Amino acid sequence: MSYITRPMVENAIGKMRRFHAALQELYEYHGIDFLDDIGRRNMLMSRPQEKFFAAELQKIYAEAYSDGKTGQPDILIPELDKELECKITSPHRGGGWGLQSDHQSIVQKGKLDYLYMLCNWDFDEFAVFHFENLTVSDFRKPSPGSRGKVSLILRNAIDKCNILAGSIKNRNEVNLEKLHKKKNSIKINESYLLKKVDKSINYWENSPNSFSIGLESFNRFTPEQDQFRV
Repeated sequence: MSYITRPMVENAIGKMRRFHAALQELYEYHGIDFLDDIGRRNMLMSRPQEKFFAAELQKIYAEAYSDGKTGQPDILIPELDKELECKITSPHRGGGWGLQSDHQSIVQKGKLDYLYMLCNWDFDEFAVFHFENLTVSDFRKPSPGSRGKVSLILRNAIDKCNILAGSIKNRNEVNLEKLHKKKNSIKINESYLLKKVDKSINYWENSPNSFSIGLESFNRFTPEQDQFRV
């Protein structure tokens, strides 16, 4: 069971959404489109993620903290002897997600916990995944031009994942369930359809597991003007 709870996630995201709304208003006041560069937007939201989740963790683990200094853990929880890396990301333009880490960090530490926050363009839909004790074997090897960043291999790490918001669905299982239902509805004289379905079943049974990620709406945590100071 994760040491990060659902109420922590709801409270932290509520604060982050208010912070996001305040930044967007400030940018617009100066004639700048805050959402023009989502990568830069996410960078600006990374420190609030660390600060607000650390504040939630402090309610249970009083010594938890995040000082924001370069080279220091994003969040440190001495009571659990845990370092928590915080990452925030949005979908690629072509679809799909990149859950990344710094290769050198994971090599040096041996194992690390990660809090991945996935968000949409408007910052009102999220998935939050807490991975415990990830190692270098859970990530792809660095590629040329990656600047030391490596991507998580979800099928390797799925058993270490605590889903706190949003969803992760196994495509293999979803497709196999549909195919078996379809197979049961095929008539005896439709042998050509049976062969086609059996071929598809064989494909999904023998393919490496792949996953789809779903976001969850957090519109119920509506930012209000008088809540900008958190």
